[in-house]
Amino acid sequence: MKYGYFDNDNREYVITRPDVPAPWTNYLGTEKFCTVISHNAGGYSFYKSPEYNRITKFRPNATFDRPGHYVYLRDDISGDYWSISWQPVAKSLDEAKYEVRHGLSYSKFKCEYNGITAQKTLFVPKGEDAEIWDIVLKNDSDTPRTISAFSFVEFSFSHIQSDNQNHQMSLYSSGTSYHDGVLLYDLYYNTNEYEGFYYLASSFEPDSYDGQRASFIGLYRDEANPIAVEKGRCSNHVQTCYNQCGALHKQLTLQPGEEVRFNFILGLGKHEGARLREKYQNFTNVDAAFNEIKAHWDTRCNKFRVKSPNPGLDTMINAWTLYQAETCVVWSRFASFIEVGGRTGLGYRDTAQDSMAVPHTNPQMTKKRILDLLRGQVKEGYGLHLFDPDWFDPEMEDVAPSKSPTVVPTPSDEDKIHGLADTCSDDALWLVPTICRYVMETGETGFFDEVITYADGGEGTVYEHMTRILDFSARHVGQTGICKGLRADWNDCLNLGGGESAMVSFLHYWALQEFVDCANFLGKHSDADKYATMAEGVRQACETHLWDGDWYIRGITKNGEKIGTSIQTEGKVHLESNTWAVVSGAASPERGRKAMDSVDQYLYSPYGLHLNAPSFATPNDDIGFVTRVYQGVKENGAIFSHPNPWAWVAEAKLGRGDQAMKFYDALNPYNQNDMIEVRHAEPYSYVQFVMGRDHLDHGRANHPWLTGSSGWAYIAATNWILGVRLSFDGLIVDPCIPTDWPGFEVTREWRGATYHIRVENPVHVSKGVKSISLNGEDIEGAITPQAEGSVNTITVVMG
Repeated sequence: MKYGYFDNDNREYVITRPDVPAPWTNYLGTEKFCTVISHNAGGYSFYKSPEYNRITKFRPNATFDRPGHYVYLRDDISGDYWSISWQPVAKSLDEAKYEVRHGLSYSKFKCEYNGITAQKTLFVPKGEDAEIWDIVLKNDSDTPRTISAFSFVEFSFSHIQSDNQNHQMSLYSSGTSYHDGVLLYDLYYNTNEYEGFYYLASSFEPDSYDGQRASFIGLYRDEANPIAVEKGRCSNHVQTCYNQCGALHKQLTLQPGEEVRFNFILGLGKHEGARLREKYQNFTNVDAAFNEIKAHWDTRCNKFRVKSPNPGLDTMINAWTLYQAETCVVWSRFASFIEVGGRTGLGYRDTAQDSMAVPHTNPQMTKKRILDLLRGQVKEGYGLHLFDPDWFDPEMEDVAPSKSPTVVPTPSDEDKIHGLADTCSDDALWLVPTICRYVMETGETGFFDEVITYADGGEGTVYEHMTRILDFSARHVGQTGICKGLRADWNDCLNLGGGESAMVSFLHYWALQEFVDCANFLGKHSDADKYATMAEGVRQACETHLWDGDWYIRGITKNGEKIGTSIQTEGKVHLESNTWAVVSGAASPERGRKAMDSVDQYLYSPYGLHLNAPSFATPNDDIGFVTRVYQGVKENGAIFSHPNPWAWVAEAKLGRGDQAMKFYDALNPYNQNDMIEVRHAEPYSYVQFVMGRDHLDHGRANHPWLTGSSGWAYIAATNWILGVRLSFDGLIVDPCIPTDWPGFEVTREWRGATYHIRVENPVHVSKGVKSISLNGEDIEGAITPQAEGSVNTITVVMG
């Protein structure tokens, strides 16, 4: 079943049926203010932290995605009323026509009902901590119409999300007031005049207003039938205590064919409402702010553009996968319709991998996240699995009160630093390649010499931080020389403790290889030799102890039991160990091909690759909580999206482009646009996991947006299938594509120069470059950076 379509010209997904089986969401905001909004205008806003600076309420796990950011319209002659978004009033789809356009950092809601066309555009202007609701109403009937417009948001009655559910004092610690078109909400215990005040303002002078939810909604009612809208007027009621809302009302008269425009502004700051109200009463400023958001994403999307025979790949890579990857870098993992702010901070492994995907489009945030992670690393070499970067950021120590950081409880030094029992063995290893890719992209080689503090005191250069990460993994190995799994090893439910993890050893080998290239590039050849020797020892241990005949095992328990062997009936084949054996380069070509053939045989489905198969059905605490998760769900036999792109990379490294594309197409949400009755989730967003074949809901997608799937999908497709990637030597073009592709084109911007890349595949191979030319001159090897501002043509002939 189809609910919408991709509009590639505008980089929008257009929802033509609002009755989708799950909320389809979008992210508004690129800096500090964020709104997570659904296709029915449900959702919530926050400032910097979804846990500690909630601006509007949201009730998770409800049948409806409520409350939200709503605009109601009322025909003041008939008394009939509706909402511009289908919900919450939900007029019959036989009577009203709705369309939603989710764009990059904006959403447009359009409704045609009873002779009135209404459009609401939501976006967060750059440089402002506020959200604009830009409203246009048009009278399409042949008679004058008197229409009342009402806004509604429900303010969070504490800036701390958990207080919204659990803390009774929060009911009595806030209040609303009204003055000159601005409804102001304040938390009395917060003396910060910026973060302690939220507001809803309008470009018009309101005819009435409400600051109390009970006054606007009424007794025994909800957002679908608020008493104020039914009556046609708010009660002008503001006071302290109880549940607060923002409702502003204006009556408008429209002649036939007449159009009227107005806006609402939601934001924070005691005096900001008046300032922005005045600014955005000038609609030229509204248009300029919206165009700036469009230009923001034009610039980013133009950094890498592809035109290939696969329209789904083009649509996702040219807009949606990059957009999702950037969203993950900026907002981490805890601001969605699933994780709605119950905790905050940076996940170490997630942030390191997310940052690996976007140094070309967002080098500033990439560098910030790398610095956050370096400061969250202890001298021993491991990373703090979950931490708030403000704990260790020296810039947060002397911030002026008016610009103070989000109020986050700061734990004691003892509570900040955890020990090995709480350490995830893979976390810090991801950071080594991420740092290398940042320098390859920017050319900022001096970054390796920057001195950064450790979380538990002391300091070292970035380069020294990297060596401590590698040395930590080399020390913490089991009896066979394979890295210990510790609390977890990327798979949070595989809790090996003193057992050994195949994936981490392969990951260690990969990070070592990246570091050896880095050391040689910096002229530190003795270090390169030292860590190359270490890497060879890791490779030999892996090849000696992890090969099972047709695939690589997943690990070894602390009691010496192998996980993932041919003789086992549960957890027989695992995706992580087999893909990383190939991605890391540790596996021989013959073993690599056998391992990936086993992945295809045991793990493939039309919806993507399963994480393991068959699912575990017998609890075994030596293996971990994964054996107690329902079969076919999440880490136990689901199609876990994050590691799927590792298989695309593996197949590309093996030179098997048809297989790489088979796996890519299976997971690509674009290809499930016409089967939403199975998928449920957005067709423009990768999800955390898809129900596996051992579950009745096989194919149903869960937990969209904030997942490492997007970053890795972007890396795998651009760097390895299309083969356009960087090394310390320069730009490499080495594709691995399906044999039926005649070629493709890519435009890549790098260090201020533009490269138009044309790949020709006359003899229909998957891999192999016969010739490459730069601006008409044949060359060999990597392409060095060309002059800033130059436009260059690269022609690659495969064969």
